[in-house]
Amino acid sequence: MITEGAEEEWLSPLLATWRGHRAWVLDRQIAITRIAAPTGNESARAQALQLAWEQGGHTVTRDAVGNVITRITPAPSGLPDATDVLAPVVCLAHLDTVFSADTPLAVRHDGPRLYCPGIGDNGRGLAAMLALAHVLHEPAVRTRLRRPVELVLTVGEEGAGNLRGARQWCDDAAASGVLPVAAVAVDGPGDTSIVHHAVGSTRLRITLSGAGGHSWADHATPNPVHAAGACIARIAQLAASVRPSAVVTVTRMHGGELLTGVPMHAWIDVDIRSLHPERLQSVRTAIEGLAADEARHESQRDPALPLHCTITSLGERPAGQLEAQHPLVLAATAATHAVGRVARSASASTDANLPLSRGIPAIAIGAGGTGRAAHTADEWYDDTDGDVGLERVLRLIITLGTTSDWTRPPATRRR
Repeated sequence: MITEGAEEEWLSPLLATWRGHRAWVLDRQIAITRIAAPTGNESARAQALQLAWEQGGHTVTRDAVGNVITRITPAPSGLPDATDVLAPVVCLAHLDTVFSADTPLAVRHDGPRLYCPGIGDNGRGLAAMLALAHVLHEPAVRTRLRRPVELVLTVGEEGAGNLRGARQWCDDAAASGVLPVAAVAVDGPGDTSIVHHAVGSTRLRITLSGAGGHSWADHATPNPVHAAGACIARIAQLAASVRPSAVVTVTRMHGGELLTGVPMHAWIDVDIRSLHPERLQSVRTAIEGLAADEARHESQRDPALPLHCTITSLGERPAGQLEAQHPLVLAATAATHAVGRVARSASASTDANLPLSRGIPAIAIGAGGTGRAAHTADEWYDDTDGDVGLERVLRLIITLGTTSDWTRPPATRRR
């Protein structure tokens, strides 16, 4: 069991020194943010962070999909037994951003705020991982470690990446036969939220196709754009009816080829989110049904030239949760209180979704400071009190790694 205050005599002075490194952490955050890392093309940023770890004396590896991994093991005097078979604590932070490779990444200062796409999500989380590696390598920590701590910089967390890096790491851990006792995703700014409700999602593309034709001569030909429009209207009605147990958003749409022609193709993308796996499935089934219904309805204009409706999955994120009294949530709460903040329960979709779906206790927390407008060109970060959230991350991971009787509860309830 983890108890508050047990480590204060040695840990607090160690962490106090890191308050003086706040400018160093912010400088790293800015440098990381300036390296483009669109989902699927994170290699330049991954290489820069790998080099930073290697220069700090860490052994770094890459896995099959490009995750960057380093493992800090207990010093021999801290744990004389072999450590390669001990279940580790894993800490994850995603490398990728939602922005294209040609997005301008100049950091603009406006008072205490720094403006740049990705400056918080996840420039802040990645900078925290550099600091965490330094602290875990300190002799005062390594000699007290009771299990390895694995730091993983993941690819493909955003959007169409579909948690690719976290999936690969979980698959490899399962294949090794040694699952972590806990997983913590470090994602963006913040010093109070504890994400222990993992929002699941299903992303669909509805494609409608037909014969097409001339807008005058073939005006009676079934029109994919008309059917797509009717689908969107019905999905909007469905979205209103399923809240708050699920959230449904039409995120993208496209259709048509010519200004003067009946279109041959149209498609719409739909994002379904919920904390409940069964709700995700029921809403998906409803959307698939109404899309097929609208294709049939539009095809009645000329049954000889029917529209074809195809549903393609663009991604799946599993839903899950940990109870507020779960030991991992309590440990994060204790770390939050230790830095003078009040812990707040939160829901989000992060790398933590994957380990949680595999029965591994997992949460996500921020890495200090404040920020807003993530996933937009106006994203900003404010480092006021940024050291508070960073200290919370360090306290939590060190506590999990240095507490020998930390054990995974027999079951993680998911719904």
